[in-house]
Amino acid sequence: MSAIASLTVVPRDSITELARLARTSPSSFRTYLAEHGSKTRQEYDWSGYCMLYVLTYLEERGIDVEQSEFNAESEAINSAYGLTTLITPAPGLLEQLDPAQHREEDLVAHFEGMGVDFEESGAAGLDTLRVLRDCISDLRDDQVLLLNIG
Repeated sequence: MSAIASLTVVPRDSITELARLARTSPSSFRTYLAEHGSKTRQEYDWSGYCMLYVLTYLEERGIDVEQSEFNAESEAINSAYGLTTLITPAPGLLEQLDPAQHREEDLVAHFEGMGVDFEESGAAGLDTLRVLRDCISDLRDDQVLLLNIG
C-alpha cells in the first residue's frame, strides 16, 4: 500500500466553501479544489507516509502546523478527501520547521518508532521539513496550504 502527499495552495476565503462541498458533494469538492487551488512551487517526491511520520514527529515535539481556526473545516474536508491538514503561516512556525533545528538521528529514531526502517528516512524527514517550510513561506496572507495524504 502506498500514499501520496499533495500540497495545494487555496484562497483563504474558499475554505468555508470547500468544507461545505466536502459535506454535501465530494465530486463537487474535487472540482472546486481543481478550479480554485494551485500546486505549490515545489513538488514532494517522498511517500505520503513520510509526510505523515514527519507530522507526527512535529506533533510529539509540540509543533502544531494546523491552525485551530480551521478545525471544523478540516474535519469536513477529511471526511471527503482523506487526511487533510490546513496550514497557515503562523508566527514562529517557519523557524520550527527549519531542518537545521532538527537532528537527522531524531527523525530516523521516530521513523523506526513508527515501524519504518529505510536507509533514507533521515534524509526524507529533513527534506519533508524543508518542503513544508518553503511552501508555507511562499504563502500570502490570503492563502492556505492544503496538505492531503491519500
